[in-house]
Amino acid sequence: MANLTSSDFHSAQQLELLQFLDVGLIVINCDFKVQLWNNFMSNHRALPAVDALNQDLFKVCPDVPEIYLRHKLQSVFSLKSTLTITWGQRPHLFKMTSYRPISSASKYMYQNIRIMPLLDTDKQVENVAIVIYDVTETARAQIGFVEKNEQLILTSRIDPLTNIFNRGHWESRLKDEFHRYSRSNSTSVLIMLDIDHFKQVNDTYGHQAGDQVLRSLGDLLTKQYRMTDIIGRYGGEEFGILLLDTDTKQALALVYSLTKALSEIKIVYEKQPINITLSFGLTEIDKSFDRHDQWIDMADKALYQSKKKGRNQATILNCTAKTAL
Repeated sequence: MANLTSSDFHSAQQLELLQFLDVGLIVINCDFKVQLWNNFMSNHRALPAVDALNQDLFKVCPDVPEIYLRHKLQSVFSLKSTLTITWGQRPHLFKMTSYRPISSASKYMYQNIRIMPLLDTDKQVENVAIVIYDVTETARAQIGFVEKNEQLILTSRIDPLTNIFNRGHWESRLKDEFHRYSRSNSTSVLIMLDIDHFKQVNDTYGHQAGDQVLRSLGDLLTKQYRMTDIIGRYGGEEFGILLLDTDTKQALALVYSLTKALSEIKIVYEKQPINITLSFGLTEIDKSFDRHDQWIDMADKALYQSKKKGRNQATILNCTAKTAL
């Protein structure tokens, strides 16, 4: 028996083969009318070929971003070159249900798309083929990997008890801002604060109650301060807040606001209310600091002055002034 050659295939047989490709295939002419719509498209778009053929592509697929895709198609027609759209650029250009809705976390199919010119005998682009590849599993695996890495990075930066930055990450952000100041000369204020008589809370109510106090304060700090402020647990019951583009007067107003908010919340452990107060030390950044830790040291000294003078107060200690309030 003679070997079968490509010339033995009729056009109808070639078209039949295209119907069973495990990719979506649409062929359109220069008027964007559908010339071929294979079984993959019929199954995933719930639209039989008979209803798609000779219809405007954008009426057949009204959910497709028309301006975006029309521009891409016109580019292929005019330049006579293949164009690729990855799932990273557009996760699902043609909105179709995923092959594996149970095992996949994605409702819609992630797609890589190739748009290819189909030349006639005169080497003119008569039609354009749109090939749609289902890359859902690959995309989800990559997204899952990125999400897991992001979660690991976040976990390494967050104090698990208070859900704010831990000391290591908070201090690294402080250091970055310190170096930024040397370039921009923008004013920032560092607040170090401490829970008054925290040991007494632990001794009276137990360490679980102390943890509840820390959690409540972490939550209050997150709600009370601005998105640009950098808040962290410095250690034990001590916290640090870096107020960017803020002067001492503005920082003091925020301290008063926090103190008022603290007096209005209820910290309860096993039906037992726990009342706390805070002591503060405020230091505005200054050109005389050579290192970021000198800034921390001065704010810590201001905090110590607040505690030494009776607690539940704020002390401002700048390179040019020292004030207890």
